[in-house]
Amino acid sequence: MSYRYLELKFAGRLIDLLGQQMYGGPVPSVAELIANAWDADADEVDVTLPANVHAEGATIVVRDYGKGMTFDELNEYYLHIGHERRVRGERTPGNRLVMGRKGIGKLAGFGIAEDIIVTSVKEGHLTELKLNYTELKSLTTVANHRLKPLRDEASTERDGVTVVFSGLKLSKNINQDSFRTSMSRRFALSIETMKVRVNGVEVRKEELSFEHREPATGWAKENVEGFGEIEYWFGFLKSTIHDPELRGVSCFARERVAQFTPFVFNLTGGINGQVALEYFTGQVKAEQLDEKIDLVATDRQTVNWQLGNAPILEEWGKEKVKQLCSEWKTRQDKRKVDRFQHKLGEFFVRIEKLSSSQERKDLTSALTKVAQIERMTEEDFRTIAGSMVAGVERESVRKVIQRINATSEDAMPELLEAIKEWDIIASVATAEILRGKIDIIEQFKKHIDARVPEKSKGDALDMQTFIKNYPWLLGHKFEQLTPADFHHERGVDKWIEEVLIDTNREYSATDERDGRRFDLVCIKNDWMIVVLELMRPGKPEDYDHIMRLNRYVTRIQAAVSERSNNNLFTGGKTVLGLLIADEGSSDTSLGQTKKDLRNSLDSITWNGLFDAAKVNYREYYDTLRLKAPDDPRLTGVVAL
Repeated sequence: MSYRYLELKFAGRLIDLLGQQMYGGPVPSVAELIANAWDADADEVDVTLPANVHAEGATIVVRDYGKGMTFDELNEYYLHIGHERRVRGERTPGNRLVMGRKGIGKLAGFGIAEDIIVTSVKEGHLTELKLNYTELKSLTTVANHRLKPLRDEASTERDGVTVVFSGLKLSKNINQDSFRTSMSRRFALSIETMKVRVNGVEVRKEELSFEHREPATGWAKENVEGFGEIEYWFGFLKSTIHDPELRGVSCFARERVAQFTPFVFNLTGGINGQVALEYFTGQVKAEQLDEKIDLVATDRQTVNWQLGNAPILEEWGKEKVKQLCSEWKTRQDKRKVDRFQHKLGEFFVRIEKLSSSQERKDLTSALTKVAQIERMTEEDFRTIAGSMVAGVERESVRKVIQRINATSEDAMPELLEAIKEWDIIASVATAEILRGKIDIIEQFKKHIDARVPEKSKGDALDMQTFIKNYPWLLGHKFEQLTPADFHHERGVDKWIEEVLIDTNREYSATDERDGRRFDLVCIKNDWMIVVLELMRPGKPEDYDHIMRLNRYVTRIQAAVSERSNNNLFTGGKTVLGLLIADEGSSDTSLGQTKKDLRNSLDSITWNGLFDAAKVNYREYYDTLRLKAPDDPRLTGVVAL
């Protein structure tokens, strides 16, 4: 009986899937070659990066000084896509644990280059070949594709392999310092075992400023039951970590990254000291992740934590992170309490003068707890402590209530006196709040003078955030707003569709008239929507910003008008635009434009904004002091 046979084929697009789409960027592409150098027992590797990746003839060159490959070894191993390196042994001739396994790392260069040129020297013979991305991808079937070597000749060069990436497909230049740092995070190699140089400068482990590290130096060893022995170090930096490559834990197998950051063992909650994760970094060596069962993803970025014994290590990691974060919070609490008690000792001196020992005990305990609040700043603590201490010093509101309740029906003078006392206490409390607001306004002015940007990345301060946090800076009519009342950095059409039309529907782009995004929008009350356009301090108002703001206002007003009859949320609202700039414009035509738009648009300078707010609060403060001009409690509030 005769049979017909089916034939398995691989299209050239496999090169695309395993190369370009899997390894994006120069760091992971070069990292594959450094891993190859390790497996070749190289003691040093030189990486050469171009100053300008867009320059004609720009290349990335990786030269290792390992044992190299012969013509036959290139044929049998290097050009055998998917050949598992470890079938030749778990260790190299130099007794290193083999890093390579899947046999596709040589395609990584296609993620950043059109051509890969490989030059191998071994035992006095040189072989050179070229792989072209477009040519390989275009192949209908990849099976025994023949390559003519560029060179096949005797050589006196030192053994090793040189790989050149040419026809670079990078959109921006490579920062050499960032490249070295990222590369150092992908390997746990000792520079004494294999040196890696980038443009002549050695890749070294970065120097970090730790608040705490476990262990203090080097690596700790631990036998995780059911998983095996691992090594690790964990630490908390002295300042917040903004670099995602540094935040969290990297896991290594065979000296090479297996799980990249940011990662905390898939921990999603239940941490005492959640803020600690913003300072947390560390590394774990776990060879078992890449042994009999390969638990590492092809791109060396993640571990499959559901397979094999990986869940055991994951659970160990979760408990370890929880423990470390709890210990960090304990240390942080003690430092904060000590710092507040030292720097703000005047409050604790006042507490000691209280007549009641219970009040002293309760107030000290309360302030200690306040000091331990995550993200509590010295400025916030000063405000809270001042209010709490002053409240107890005034014998507390509770005692005034007791006096009011104790008055008889015919003792009107006593009742009026108690109510007056209540009014003074309330006035003092309000005056202290106003004092705090004036301080914030002064701080606001300093930021304006320092040219803080209208928006920034990460946790850095910007004026949009400042306005959201302190909306009363815009005036008394904004007093009741909270940060949640503001819509921030949204496309105007998207905002109209999601907020004004249907709050339960996601936006689908149908109108591309204006791709710009407003800075802040708030629905201030039942009849007003305010659109804020904030210009960077240092820049005067200009026609472009005025007209952009006018487009936002008219577009939102049109949407409100169209729906005023059937939408209680937006019906009848007026839309007002407010531009805040560093200074006004001297352009008379712009001034006329603003006059024409004055019913729906206004502008003010940053200094004018805080001056107006400061005047309003000072007037209010002066009014409060008139309630009891001779009462030491009111006169004792720091004058504005």
